[in-house]
Amino acid sequence: MSDLETPVGPMSPVTESANTDTPKTPNAPEPQEEALPIIECLCTAECTSVSGRSTLTYAIGRHPDQTLHLRIVSNSGGGMFCGDWASGDRIDALVAGGHELTSRSFHALHPGKSINTGGFVMSALRDLGLIRLNPENSRHHEHVEGMDFAQVALAALGKASTADAHGSKPHTSRKPRFPRPLPKGRD
Repeated sequence: MSDLETPVGPMSPVTESANTDTPKTPNAPEPQEEALPIIECLCTAECTSVSGRSTLTYAIGRHPDQTLHLRIVSNSGGGMFCGDWASGDRIDALVAGGHELTSRSFHALHPGKSINTGGFVMSALRDLGLIRLNPENSRHHEHVEGMDFAQVALAALGKASTADAHGSKPHTSRKPRFPRPLPKGRD
């Protein structure tokens, strides 16, 4: 007899699991997911990818507990990426004293997500000035000594607000800007 022809008897595991429904309590509250606090986007900026083939837009945001975060917003090259926020504290822990940082170094920020994200985060951090190309090996980046994520993020926010106040473009390769509000009627 083949597996398809095996009779299912009244004591088989399939029948038992089908008949073991748990009684539902009509007034029992449904389990709710813990609401994550919303991170406020403070500004966005653009930079080139590590390969130089696309333009990336990244955002700097602030958590209600006042910690700063980074996320990738868009990629002109069309490659997939993870748009989740990465904590500045976790970024600092990854880059602190690093002299051989690669895109793979930043995969720990978004484990199990798109492999592109590590390289995109590295490009944004290079653009912010937290890391720079290692002069001994062009395939590696290194931490800029004495800098942390909060310092470079606040500097970028200062440039974004200055450029916005003067209505001019900054003198760097970055194009910081504040997020645009939605048009009326689009809530």
